[in-house]
Amino acid sequence: MKRWLASIAITAGLVAGAGPAVAAAPTPVDVTFTSPCPGFDATLHATGKGGTINLPGDRVTLTGPNLRVTVTGPTGKSVSYVITGATHIQNLPDGSQDITATGRNVVLVPEANGHPAGLFLTVGTVSWTLNPDGSENTLFSGHGKVTDVCQLVAP
Repeated sequence: MKRWLASIAITAGLVAGAGPAVAAAPTPVDVTFTSPCPGFDATLHATGKGGTINLPGDRVTLTGPNLRVTVTGPTGKSVSYVITGATHIQNLPDGSQDITATGRNVVLVPEANGHPAGLFLTVGTVSWTLNPDGSENTLFSGHGKVTDVCQLVAP
């Protein structure tokens, strides 16, 4: 499973265009799903709008205008965030990806490379890279702030 590429606007999909920038109108998002945290599953409910901008050079930007998410743990403890940030994805020739999230985003991280799965709120500029198989190559880097959401909703 690939690391979800920050904002829940990812539901718009990843399709990179080779021509000029093409921005689809943001589409409504109203989705509920679960994501693993260490020792439990959290429930996420995302509402608002999500969009995809296909850019030249095998690049994609995912947007979340007016996107909101509530994350709830197994005891009902929850946190809510406005996640209107953007996720910038550069697809590389070898199939790997360089990803930078700007603004406010929630990143879903699978269990990989010796660390547990988790959910993280990123604020500011945070980057990471994925290998061609979707596994992570590098963890979060940059000057942004990263908050462990699983800890906030844990039993």
